[in-house]
Amino acid sequence: MALFKTLALGFAAGVVGGLIGIGGAIIMVPGMVYGLGLSQHMANATSLAVIIPGAVISSAVYFSFGQLDITLAALFAAGGMAGSFIGSSLMPKIKPQILRRIYAVLALAIAIRMGVS
Repeated sequence: MALFKTLALGFAAGVVGGLIGIGGAIIMVPGMVYGLGLSQHMANATSLAVIIPGAVISSAVYFSFGQLDITLAALFAAGGMAGSFIGSSLMPKIKPQILRRIYAVLALAIAIRMGVS
């Protein structure tokens, strides 16, 4: 059953990620915590590792449609790598409850902002 849940969760995250341009963490992290029983720390870390193959596939498809600005992507990637190092270094020091709250507030804020614009 865990294998089916994991594959279904990955599939859903891939569809949503490819469709609206997110890495899929908005689907995967809650699914891993509440559906698969992973710790918040483990779910956060695992979702980041999972994003890589899906991002490569989606980027290739977007590139084939002429919808990818390589220069802009490289600049965001440079900043993202520096930020990722800092964020992943801080994550183990933050209690799971605080991580969940940060995640929830950020997801809600983004949802509200996207919904009103």
